[in-house]
Amino acid sequence: MSEAATSRPSAEWPVLRYLAGWLAGALPALAMITLLWLYPGPSTPFGIVGLGAYALVFPVMVRRIRVPRVPEFITFLLFAGVAFAVLSILTGWGNGLTDEGFTTPRFAGFLFSGHDPYVSVMTIHYTVYGKYVVSRSYYVYLPVLMFLQVPGLLYKWFSLAIWVLLVLLVRKRFDMAVLLAQPYVMIVAENGYNDPVVLLLLTVGFVGIAGRRQRWAEWLSLGCKQFANAFVLVYYAVRRDWRNFLATAGISLAFIAPFLVWGGTAAVCPTIFANRPPECPHTGGIQLLINYPVWPVWIAAIFYLPAYRSVHSALARPRPGGWLARRRLDVRRLERLPSVVIVAASSVITGLGTFVVAGVRLGGSGIGALVSAGVAAPTVVAWSLAMGGPWALGGAAGRSRSLALRKLVASQLMTVVVALAFLGAWIGFGGQGLSGEAFGLLLGVAVGGILAVAWGLPGPLTSSPPSEEDLGLAGA
Repeated sequence: MSEAATSRPSAEWPVLRYLAGWLAGALPALAMITLLWLYPGPSTPFGIVGLGAYALVFPVMVRRIRVPRVPEFITFLLFAGVAFAVLSILTGWGNGLTDEGFTTPRFAGFLFSGHDPYVSVMTIHYTVYGKYVVSRSYYVYLPVLMFLQVPGLLYKWFSLAIWVLLVLLVRKRFDMAVLLAQPYVMIVAENGYNDPVVLLLLTVGFVGIAGRRQRWAEWLSLGCKQFANAFVLVYYAVRRDWRNFLATAGISLAFIAPFLVWGGTAAVCPTIFANRPPECPHTGGIQLLINYPVWPVWIAAIFYLPAYRSVHSALARPRPGGWLARRRLDVRRLERLPSVVIVAASSVITGLGTFVVAGVRLGGSGIGALVSAGVAAPTVVAWSLAMGGPWALGGAAGRSRSLALRKLVASQLMTVVVALAFLGAWIGFGGQGLSGEAFGLLLGVAVGGILAVAWGLPGPLTSSPPSEEDLGLAGA
């Protein structure tokens, strides 16, 4: 066999792992979005949270697939995301999730024509993917957001370009970039949601350019979307930085003050509460939307490693360190807890999704619900076993490994038994199948997870703790 032939597989394997990593993020997100579209009634209560759980578990998926921690993977995520987005925008496949791409950029012209967008309804007509749409809406964001656009450019392309800039900004920080370059965040951008532009400003403000925070970007974000104001206020409150807390409140008020003067008290609901509370005159109601999970994903991307460093330093101090040592608790195993929790949450979501799909055929109540739960149980176990590793199974062979394997099987079996038993009792007392399955899975996965942790089955992290350079936010 020639030298070229022997080296070829090693050159191809990274690309195949990159593709597997991208699909591991794209398929769960697209499956959940499809479920929300086909069966919005039963799937909405958990589906939006599920999108966030799948997005947060994406780095765990990447580690399980053993994707190399190299910049080339971030580049692959970026190019694969752009290719998918272009196809989606042009054909409508995986698109059309929101009208924000059509309404957000129109409000600037509406304002310049003399209308207060917070108290006057804007009516626009447009055709998207062969469907004629008449949209009537009030503006519910802060005033700067409507001006952040490129006139004449479809807002979906603008939002996609902003996502590309966001990924390029953090591309040298692998853990941060993996979360922000993943398919779910790309899907939010290519559908024309207006969150990416705010997240870019916040990233420039908190991560900075070439390591230097840009306060102007942080301040500008305070005039865009209420999520940004709430986050920045909480950030400074947690840090007890009351000077910047008051500055944030003052800048936020300055952005909306002209509209409060112009529209009076009627402008309070849209500018501060985005018309969500039921007391608002044009309320959209308290609800979760597909783009909402992108915010906790961004927070995890930017601040998880600094939080990790703080907790790790605290646990290394003599008092907590000695307390843990006396109870034979290994700090390295405690580092796995965030991964264990998010895998558990995503496994519950996977089970609920399977339960809804099975319920369409088998029924979602009575005996049908129990059979549907029996169909869902293997998906929960499979997801937990696949994503929950690496497992500490007591070596390559021998009695210790056999015992560990039996404990692993017992923990997963306990998940199934508890979930089915709870659902059966729930239905017996007249409860609804989906809610019983949700509570049953939560309880079952919790019991199984606690047993697994108590038995020391989750292995320690295989990678070393992040360096100061990796953290990059020591001064944040």
